[in-house]
Amino acid sequence: MKIRRQLPRVFTAMMMAILAAGCAQRSTSTPTGLSYLDAAIEAGQSGDPAALRKLAVLRPVPCTTERSLLRQPLCPSGMPEGTPLMTLPILSSDLGHLTADELSAWQGIGKAQLYAVYRTGPYTYADEYFPAGEYAAAFLPAGSDFAFILQVTKDGIVRIDYCGIHFDICQGLTIDEIFHEHPWSFLLGPLPIPE
Repeated sequence: MKIRRQLPRVFTAMMMAILAAGCAQRSTSTPTGLSYLDAAIEAGQSGDPAALRKLAVLRPVPCTTERSLLRQPLCPSGMPEGTPLMTLPILSSDLGHLTADELSAWQGIGKAQLYAVYRTGPYTYADEYFPAGEYAAAFLPAGSDFAFILQVTKDGIVRIDYCGIHFDICQGLTIDEIFHEHPWSFLLGPLPIPE
């Protein structure tokens, strides 16, 4: 009889110890526990463009002379059509690419609050010129309904999206739609938006 009465106490004590250890570990760890993703989150929260530039992964994309095609970077004057340029894709209502020179002068995403971190999936737009990351970390500039979304792989930031949170200006689902349809994909957030 005494053993039966003590089992719940022992079980409760063990669970409390496990939860306390988990909380202690969580408070000293980074937001996701994935070093490459946490590095991108830290860079995004820093407001330091150099920190973001350091993590950017440039890929060769053939340039175009057609000004109406925003899917590829424009060829510099005198450069033949199709010459590969090293770029970081930017997905927004206006597709684009930052070349290495443009990236070196880029001022980053500014001071922004972390809004959500989630696994990408079939709901994330991707194509040959606009690769998706394994994870997306979304940041909200103060007073904005638009988010900067860092598409992140183990190699670094492979794309930056500038899209609506609640309404669609990019191809693919909004962050709200992803959360409502795939909540299990979220590692963090969506976090409350400050007034």
